[in-house]
Amino acid sequence: MLISVVNAKGGVGKTTTSMYLAAAFAAQGKDVRVIDLDRQGTAIDWAERAQDAGEPLPFRVENTIPRRLERIARLAEPEELIVVDTPPGDPEAIDAAIAAADFVVVPTRATNADLSRVWELQPSLEGKAYGVLITFARTGTSSLDIVLQALADNAVPVFDELIPLRENIHSTFGYTPGPESHGYDGVAKQILEVVE
Repeated sequence: MLISVVNAKGGVGKTTTSMYLAAAFAAQGKDVRVIDLDRQGTAIDWAERAQDAGEPLPFRVENTIPRRLERIARLAEPEELIVVDTPPGDPEAIDAAIAAADFVVVPTRATNADLSRVWELQPSLEGKAYGVLITFARTGTSSLDIVLQALADNAVPVFDELIPLRENIHSTFGYTPGPESHGYDGVAKQILEVVE
């Protein structure tokens, strides 16, 4: 199964979501691989830092180019779970990740500027299983309520879990995400329920 994490906007938590989801699936005993399509190589950097710290991640991380993604998905073992981390503002990578995906996760912050990119992605997601994941969530705020209502009004699938704004989520860069999953285990569970 291939899960792509996409949004044309940067700073919405794509790499963090990719790595936390991979860790959540690995904790379930799944054979997991993360594919880094971003030229900046943030997921690769994360894995290398963990390796250098003597705490290698419980999943493989590798990079590739967009045109190879479909082949990777086709040749993957049936039990393998692949999570694809995509770059912002790269239509070729985003389109390839969506085309190859069995499920697409669209992380977004609860702001109008971030939500505008979700609307832009809608035509590309037609016919795909997907869900919008609210990241950096601050519960009890009017901006969160407005965004959730807008998504509901447009019948956009949204994950039950809201990923909170927490400093310790970002401090895991270069380490294996710990037992505190911040909701990503619930996201992983919902993805499997839809796909399987």
